[in-house]
Amino acid sequence: MERRFRKAALWGATVAAVMAAGGPLSPARAVPQPGPMPHPSPRGMLDAMRRDLGLTAEQVRTRLAQETDAHRAAAAVRRALSTPPAGMWFDKATGKLVVAVTGAVDAQRVRSAGAVPKTVPHSRAALTALVRQIAGRAGNGVPGVTGWGVDERANGVVVRVDRTRHTTGTDVFEKAVRDLATRVKIPVTVERSDQTPRQQQGTVVGGQRWMPGSEGICSIGFTVTGPKDFQGFLTAGHCTLTPDQAAYGQDGTRMGTSNPGGKHSVNGREGDFGLVGVDQPGWTVSATVAGQGGTPVTVTGAQEGLAGMTICRSGQSSGWHCGEITRVDQTVDYGTAVIEGLSYTNACSAAGDSGGSYVTQPNAPMAVGMHSGGGAAHCDNFGGDTITIFQPIGEALAKWNLRLKIGSP
Repeated sequence: MERRFRKAALWGATVAAVMAAGGPLSPARAVPQPGPMPHPSPRGMLDAMRRDLGLTAEQVRTRLAQETDAHRAAAAVRRALSTPPAGMWFDKATGKLVVAVTGAVDAQRVRSAGAVPKTVPHSRAALTALVRQIAGRAGNGVPGVTGWGVDERANGVVVRVDRTRHTTGTDVFEKAVRDLATRVKIPVTVERSDQTPRQQQGTVVGGQRWMPGSEGICSIGFTVTGPKDFQGFLTAGHCTLTPDQAAYGQDGTRMGTSNPGGKHSVNGREGDFGLVGVDQPGWTVSATVAGQGGTPVTVTGAQEGLAGMTICRSGQSSGWHCGEITRVDQTVDYGTAVIEGLSYTNACSAAGDSGGSYVTQPNAPMAVGMHSGGGAAHCDNFGGDTITIFQPIGEALAKWNLRLKIGSP
């Protein structure tokens, strides 16, 4: 949990710098797509929001205005409170940011910041302490258990179980978690599903394809610049495991080097993010996100994803698709790696979308994260629960001292 509080501090500093520049599921890890995918029909981000969220154009405008106000309130809440709140989420029914607090003083500060307080019995510290104990019990993984984390809206914790991989060990672990929760009187929810999360894998444009050597196909997340005139892009860490591997663009020509120096790929407890350097003549980085065949949008900054917020993702396999962030700061067991600090959404995805872009607010798009994984119910097959999982962008920017490439909407 100490790492998560460190992430929060780094996130605040990173986002401030970027903005100031002006300029129940078993997680499935995304796997690199072995061959070309058919290009989806061109569709813009707003079109995707109307289609996937079932909203009219007017409802989309209203929702986005409410979420803009909620993000401003969230920033004000963080400044007003001395410790992290027990939870924070956007309530689409009221169009307001809800903040879980444990005392009257914090409740008043939340109201003054323009949000709605909800008094709860358990603090963030108590919830994260229980999650830490659950992680200790899980060790390097438990058969059938695909993840766990704080359940902000329930003021408790959640454990995700894949019912198709259920074993006696799953039952033993679930009982141990319930016993831990009972001792501290914190509610625990067990979410069961039949999906196992897995990692999916000219001008550099977010959401478009790139190929790490001959290993498969992944998607570009966001373009960045760094020290010593570095330029490149962020993507999924499980797409960049091999050090100093040639990276090819969507036209098949080499654009640069994946995981330069062997120190720019993270695929474990710390997260799922990697870096590709763009160093070949004729290639430049842009501030746009498009997806294969999609209408591009220009990234204007970075933003933290809040539960309940609208999110749209773009990847080389499936183009633009939208949904809502369902949980944040979750631990995911992909079977091949246990990763902390990831966020869940109900937007669809497909193999080959790994590393692709997650953005919000189409009128002034903000970078939120890179695609990490999803379930078997991809965009052409909606059977079962639809989930996707993303890596928040903040930690990658901070870890490697990078600046997001931004432009004007």
